[in-house]
Amino acid sequence: MPTSLTKFKAEFGQSLLQFLWRQWSALGVSGYAESSDPWCIDPEALLLFSTVIARKDPRLFDEIFDWLNQNASWLSLQRITRIQKDFALGDPQVLAAIAEHLCQQSEHRKWGSLCNKGFTQKSNPTQALAEPEPLFPELPKFGKTDPIFEAWGLLRGPVEHRGLSTPPRCNQPTTFLFKLRSLFGRQARAEVMAWLLANPSGHPAEIARQTGYFARSVQIVLNELELSGHIQSKRVGREKHFFLKHQEWDFLQRKPNQMASIPKFPEWILWPEIFATLQGFAQFMDDPKLDKMSDSMQAIQIKKTLQALDAKQTSPRSPLMPDTQASGQEFLDATLEQLTQLLG
Repeated sequence: MPTSLTKFKAEFGQSLLQFLWRQWSALGVSGYAESSDPWCIDPEALLLFSTVIARKDPRLFDEIFDWLNQNASWLSLQRITRIQKDFALGDPQVLAAIAEHLCQQSEHRKWGSLCNKGFTQKSNPTQALAEPEPLFPELPKFGKTDPIFEAWGLLRGPVEHRGLSTPPRCNQPTTFLFKLRSLFGRQARAEVMAWLLANPSGHPAEIARQTGYFARSVQIVLNELELSGHIQSKRVGREKHFFLKHQEWDFLQRKPNQMASIPKFPEWILWPEIFATLQGFAQFMDDPKLDKMSDSMQAIQIKKTLQALDAKQTSPRSPLMPDTQASGQEFLDATLEQLTQLLG
């Protein structure tokens, strides 16, 4: 059955929300969603993406907020800042309001850095938006407003944390990065190790781009790890590439594949790039002008947008653009299927 634009929007939006529920539930957000995804969750990129997409599901947004209230110390503010800058991912105003709430607690005081120093390009939060807007577009009316969100130009009811979230469960592939952060600390070392375990070898500059740290920081980490004797390097042309012997690290596996000679560790995906692309497409789909176009013109505009977004991707993961020459509603069908596959 052909897919109308209205149905496409609804199914695409639902796919994004289901994906977010699955990922956050794996991290410990209250709610049940079985996760068998073979990749490492990138929590900083996931949070930034959620500041845009989770606004369409107030319950999800508040469950994420509840998790942060208890577990924000697991996240790297350096990576959040770097990813937001490099990929224009997330909504800085929403993140600033969340951060201001969090930094009211002494253990999360450092989150105040996301409320100033030009992170939101606004030194005064009351100037964040000229006209305040509902944080949740589908809930435009409510009683008393939360003062911190209101100061950042976002209207919502008072924040109430249920306290039902748990720390990340480190016994599954999606939370592998948290296992490494527990072992190696919450700096670049954990991401570098996760990347090396997921790839044959890599140059420091590439590892830095993939992990969201400065190349110099990654170079220092790799040099220090090499001194242990468990990380090695080789020359590839003029470049120095680093690698490890995966068998030496199979104790980190939850369920090592006994049939494989080399343990298979969770896949490292450049989530910031993929989320930025999905965010751009989601915002394009919300444009009211699209609803007024004919079916053929809608398909043309969607195809142009996907081509432009897809051209920016460097990740080897499946592209957004469906492999089809179809047009009109057939193209919508193929696009929806491709987007659903991208989200696993």
